[in-house]
Amino acid sequence: MGLSLWLVPNPVQLQLIQKVLPKQPETRPVSAVSYPEITPHITLASSGKATQDAILRALPSTLHPIPVEFQRLEVGDHYFRSVFISVKKTTELVALHDHIMAALERDGASPSALAFPHMSISYIADEDGVAERKKAADELRAITVVEGPETNPDGAKTVALRCGDSEEGHVCLASFEGTEVWIVRCEGPVQHWQVLHKITVTPDIA
Repeated sequence: MGLSLWLVPNPVQLQLIQKVLPKQPETRPVSAVSYPEITPHITLASSGKATQDAILRALPSTLHPIPVEFQRLEVGDHYFRSVFISVKKTTELVALHDHIMAALERDGASPSALAFPHMSISYIADEDGVAERKKAADELRAITVVEGPETNPDGAKTVALRCGDSEEGHVCLASFEGTEVWIVRCEGPVQHWQVLHKITVTPDIA
């Protein structure tokens, strides 16, 4: 797969989301490559040709926090999109994605970002089938995912993740703030992927 550029939640939200991502079920057999530990992220671009320097050049000179708004829980037909949350195409997110893709195209890196934008929840092997992916989504709806009514002005659904309790009460996330961009070498099994570089965004001044 080569190198990927990820937009990652701020550290507090990253821990909250990671805490509720599905683990390998103990009550039924599944493939060893199903349900690996995932770092929650939005893939901004991937390339099998780009170097790390080319990806760094593709980034805007200044990065600001990017709001990421969850829309719906979905079941896909690909290992890397087995169970995922589709994400609203906000102006800020699309502008960053377009800037990076255009820069990598100019560099001849042939970038891609399939099903942009989305946040994967589970990777589940094809051999475990559609049934396992649907079961994973149903279990999330029963415990972790809260699906809201179509109340947005654009008619889009919303979802939130139940991320446990705090001193202030129940913690539910319907969005996250993207405050880091990671360059990740995505080769071999997921547990062998390597984070090569992390860029922290410039905080917005109120």
